[in-house]
Amino acid sequence: MDACCICREPVGGPIYESSRPISITSLCQVLEGYTRVWHCAGCGHTQTAPLPALEQFYAEEYQMLTASEEEDQLYVVRDGNNIFRTEHQVATLLNKLVVPEDAQVLDYGCAKAATLKALCGQRADLTPHVFDVNERYHSFWNAFVPEAQQAINQVPDAWTGRFDLVTSFFALEHVADPRAMVAAVHQLLRARGWFYFLVPNLFANTADLVVADHVNHFSEASLARLLGDVGFTACKIDAEVHNSAWVITAQKGKPSSTALPTESLVGPLTEMADYWRAFGKRVRDFESAHERASAIYGSGFYGTFISTCLAQPERVRCFLDQNPH
Repeated sequence: MDACCICREPVGGPIYESSRPISITSLCQVLEGYTRVWHCAGCGHTQTAPLPALEQFYAEEYQMLTASEEEDQLYVVRDGNNIFRTEHQVATLLNKLVVPEDAQVLDYGCAKAATLKALCGQRADLTPHVFDVNERYHSFWNAFVPEAQQAINQVPDAWTGRFDLVTSFFALEHVADPRAMVAAVHQLLRARGWFYFLVPNLFANTADLVVADHVNHFSEASLARLLGDVGFTACKIDAEVHNSAWVITAQKGKPSSTALPTESLVGPLTEMADYWRAFGKRVRDFESAHERASAIYGSGFYGTFISTCLAQPERVRCFLDQNPH
């Protein structure tokens, strides 16, 4: 990887390389090959080498929560009650942004568009549109979005300048060219329209560094640079309202290059990289000290990562998780 995908400046050698040729995706697929990560000291962006045939991977292999209409990710357990991510995302959006009456809304990179569906369940005046590169989500969209308001792989020219609001929930971290995606969203919005999106916050969840299909690991500075360069104003970047995520609101405006002074992130990122490089050995040391049948608590990314580190994974009897899905 020669250049930063945000500011286009050259980057040096990788700050992290997995200790073994095993990579794990956000959906817990275990792939052959090393995970390598670079950091741009200029704009504060961190990026992972894209998976081979990235576009084909998302069009044909990547399927997000498609087992059922109800399948969702567990956000938090509060007072003994499971709060799922869709519920929290809708509540946060309505708290952060005043969505105008009769707004035209597009969920960009939407997967099954569960958040948009839940939003429309609370706001019947909204006109929903969906876009994704994978056609396997059709059956979910058809439940609430007319065919003319669906797009796969390419957004219709007629949608240019149509939308009051474009949303994107954990999609931008997956794309090899985030500038192109944000520029496309800018074109789809009306004047003064809003872009509302969420991406992982590496500094609140350091495991994001080793997620193989998360190409982009944003900092506050690299988000501001990206949005300013493309032409967004009134940008607000919130690290508090969603666990381990940046929540961003940005309004369409006139392009203006934004070069913010960046506090060096090299130290914290070096610590993260060292932690994950040594993680496998710590797991195996613990395993060798407890030579009995075991269980892994957590059946998501963390549990999968632990299982790939084990010397004798056959001793694991089961995975346990609070999420019934």
